[in-house]
Amino acid sequence: MRKSTLAPKIKELRNKGYSYRDIENALGCSRSIVCYHLTPGQKQKTKERRKKVPYNTYLHVKRTSHFQNPIVRTQAKLNPKPILTQRQVSKAISDKAYRFQKDAKFTHKDIHAKYGDHFQCALTGRPLSWNNPQEYEYDHILPVARGGNNTIENLQIVCADANRAKSDLTEDEFLDLCKEVVLHAGYKIWKPSGSYHSNKHL
Repeated sequence: MRKSTLAPKIKELRNKGYSYRDIENALGCSRSIVCYHLTPGQKQKTKERRKKVPYNTYLHVKRTSHFQNPIVRTQAKLNPKPILTQRQVSKAISDKAYRFQKDAKFTHKDIHAKYGDHFQCALTGRPLSWNNPQEYEYDHILPVARGGNNTIENLQIVCADANRAKSDLTEDEFLDLCKEVVLHAGYKIWKPSGSYHSNKHL
């Protein structure tokens, strides 16, 4: 459900005496969306705040938030019926997200402090730059769907291509998949001793 569709429904429920939490539960939207439409002048304030934040910083903040509040995509496979919208899936994990935010231990600044301005994709070795956030994404080393947590210790930075290919696989499973693809294409795999993945068996 889009913001434009939500606005009249939010106002209608508010006029009926619904609390912000009641509206949130009834429409399956976030508290921030409810506040956005009901607080006087909030839309303009949001626009003004957005203008003051550099675009790259906005992307870093957004991606940090998404990493700490992931949507487990395998839910759709495990529970194919009923088909939920993206907003409904987000609502289904909102309580967990709220609890996590209270205990969040890091921000995008902490990630920058750990990785610096230049680093490599953890999976492909591609050179990446902090100031080009469109080139990379945050990845759960152990996927949330497999029991991983949202701590900075479970975060690695990877290029967008590798992150999409890895999806909800563990690193070992992803390496096995890559091996299968390469062998199927007719190549041979040779791994020198002392390589980055020397503890892995190919």
